[in-house]
Amino acid sequence: MLIAAGIVAAGVIVWQAFAALHKPPHPVAQVTPVTVGSVTRADVPLQLDALGTVTPRATVTVKTQVNGTLEAMLVKEGQRVKAGQPIARIDSRALRAQLLEAQGTLEHDEALLANARADLTRYESLIDGGSISHQTLDTQRATLRQYQGTVKADQGSVANLRVQVGYCEIVAPMDGTIGLLSTDAGNYVTTSDTTGIATITSDSPTTVVYALPEDKMGDVVDAFHDKGALAVEIFARDKRTVLDHATLAAIDNQADTTTGTVKLKASAPNRDGRLFPNRFVNVRMTVGTLHDALTVPTVAIQHGASGDFVLTLAAADAKRGQGKVALHRVTAGVAYNDATVIGQGDLKAGDTIVLDGADKLDDGSAVMIVHP
Repeated sequence: MLIAAGIVAAGVIVWQAFAALHKPPHPVAQVTPVTVGSVTRADVPLQLDALGTVTPRATVTVKTQVNGTLEAMLVKEGQRVKAGQPIARIDSRALRAQLLEAQGTLEHDEALLANARADLTRYESLIDGGSISHQTLDTQRATLRQYQGTVKADQGSVANLRVQVGYCEIVAPMDGTIGLLSTDAGNYVTTSDTTGIATITSDSPTTVVYALPEDKMGDVVDAFHDKGALAVEIFARDKRTVLDHATLAAIDNQADTTTGTVKLKASAPNRDGRLFPNRFVNVRMTVGTLHDALTVPTVAIQHGASGDFVLTLAAADAKRGQGKVALHRVTAGVAYNDATVIGQGDLKAGDTIVLDGADKLDDGSAVMIVHP
């Protein structure tokens, strides 16, 4: 028994010694690698974003003003045209024949009028000698006025037919771009056709219509009255590709009660034609500038249950390249490019703030600065 107890005691002593030698070390605080940036002061433009629609200044459906066979289309679909440029031609042979007939009638009646005028001159010279009666003279005067009326009617007919013949050459009423053609050469077209021959849109310059919340309109109206034309940038749907640079042209005179917004219209040169009608675009309008605003990189702002915050490093820790972060509550303001204005918070220009890696940290977390 004594031998067994000794063996057990010796085993316990050996186990305790083994455990002491292999006791795990105290855990070391985890250090998170981060990248850092700085709090800066800068002039930041005040910008408002909206979704807009490209709206041409004018859209015209070109229709025929005479009935006839469409003899030729003189333009192609998508072609740019100038005001007065011929775009289609209608067979004018029948109208030209009617014009020729009307001109012949006019010449005939002008000859009758000239003869009546000559007769009246002779009658007036004979009346004093008693060669003709006053009744004959009065009749001749009435005949002259009758022929004068007939000639005027003939002149009106000739003028009207000349206009009709002119309508056989259909011209563009304004500068613009031809859309898809509604008919082809060889078809019989009439003035009652509702679809017309083609559609022309005035797309250079063009306009963009967009809406802003009514609570933003005070700043817009003040800036518009003070500065006149406000700068408006037109972006593609990715909000990065700039399509054109425009200026604010008009503000609607009432708000939409169903949406709580007010419509605005910007004028864009659209020299390259990328703003085609009814295209949806993103609009960014500059209404002013925040001078000497406190800004941080947007990626530095973290969002928590208690609001937005940033994590900073003390100047000495930033110089050493490692240390513990401190949490600062902030109120984010307007954003511009990759920076955001800090409206409220105890930050100051030159403070070092955590950028990448901040989502894994809390107040007092150990960090090590790495360079991207």
